[in-house]
Amino acid sequence: MSKSRTPTHLKRGPATRSADGASSARSESNTLADSLGTRLGPAVSFATTEHFNLQTARAITVSEANGRASIYLAALSSSLVALAFVGQISRLGVAFYSFALILLPVLAFVGIVTFLRLVQSSVEDIAYARRVGLLRGFYLRLAPELEPYLATGHDSRFASQPGAIAPSTWQLTLTAAGMVAVVNSAVVAGAGGLALKAVGVGPSAIPLGFGAAIGAGVFSLHERYHRRARSAFSTDAVDQAAIFVTSE
Repeated sequence: MSKSRTPTHLKRGPATRSADGASSARSESNTLADSLGTRLGPAVSFATTEHFNLQTARAITVSEANGRASIYLAALSSSLVALAFVGQISRLGVAFYSFALILLPVLAFVGIVTFLRLVQSSVEDIAYARRVGLLRGFYLRLAPELEPYLATGHDSRFASQPGAIAPSTWQLTLTAAGMVAVVNSAVVAGAGGLALKAVGVGPSAIPLGFGAAIGAGVFSLHERYHRRARSAFSTDAVDQAAIFVTSE
């Protein structure tokens, strides 16, 4: 009696399929290495140098963001101390309101430009991180065996859609730009409340409510701008002056 034979393609288990995938990756690696030929060594050196430069650029963006936020908070704290001294000397009189309504709008302006630059820095950091990811893909194409040791992703949505991973409002607030947005909203709210108090609006609840409403609105504008800038940026549009290559 003849024994039934299982077709060969049904006998291939997960291990066999995994081996086939590794073999395919090695084949692709060999194809890339063959296409580069004698340029393989210089290409790897160029990619490594670019990787180092991108990591340095990311570190610079973080350093600048910390410096900008620190300058703004230092200016704010010293201004509030000065405002407290003027309030004690003038006993919350005309001099206090005049000084406050001159100082707080200036602080609000500093806060706005600080926030805008922090958003730009965060977008630049994301762009640099994506370029690092492209270089990691190049490394893996040359040496697929390194994949278990590198943090890599293969979902093409994140390369084509910058807003594929949309952070929550709270997550945006945890960033340096989000922190400055909250502080700056409080500064604008304080300026609005003091302006009403200066013109003689009676009950304190009205200036407080007015200031709170203005602060909430300003924070909402900050958050919307932050989310829109993060979702609409193009990696190729970041720092064109640094990556532009002339055709001459």
